[in-house]
This record gives sequence, C-alpha cells and structure tokens, in this order.
Amino acid sequence: MNYSIAIIGSREAILGFRALGVETVAAKDSQEATEKLFELKKTKQVIDGAETETPKFAIVFITEDLAENISRDDYKKLSIGALPAIIPIPSHQGTTGFGLTKLRRVVEQAVGSDIMG
Repeated sequence: MNYSIAIIGSREAILGFRALGVETVAAKDSQEATEKLFELKKTKQVIDGAETETPKFAIVFITEDLAENISRDDYKKLSIGALPAIIPIPSHQGTTGFGLTKLRRVVEQAVGSDIMG
C-alpha cells in the first residue's frame, strides 16, 4: 500500500509543503479544518481504478492554530481507527504549545505517567 501525507492550514503556512509531495489543504478557520479532516479521513486508496477500504492518508498534519479549536467530540471521532494519524504542528507564525501539550497527554495515557515533564 502507498499511503499519502496531507497538511491542513492557512495558505501561507502550507504552501511550501507542496514541493515536498505533501497534499495541501487550505482552511480559513477551525470549523473548515474540521470539515476537511473528516473528508480526508473518509478518502480511500484507489488501486487499478477501484476504491479500496484502505485509507489514503497515513498522516495528516494540521497547524496548531487550527487544531486547538477543534471540539473534543470531533477530535474523538477523528481519532477512531489507526489512520490517519493527526499531528498538530506549528504554523508559519510559530508555536502555540498545543502540539506539545497534546503529545504529552497521549504519552501520559499510554504510559500512565508524565515522562515528558
């Protein structure tokens, strides 16, 4: 299987990723970013002209400024299943700390204590 990578963010933040072969998806706000995330999650691989049950995207990066305002309910729905992994990253304006906080929570749930502190 050949998985793809996507990034969601403002046009300014994601423009350079296209040159790296990453599928870029522009979003103006968190609501639009959430809608785009659900669309990307539903996208399946097409092999020999036929859609498969295999997700197209293994990783979807999203800029922190958009990710931090996604509701908990939507984030839970988006987190069902192994793929795609949704990874918050700093935008071109810098970090908000959201990505590190999210990572810290995931590690704490997995390990049982805060080992990143």
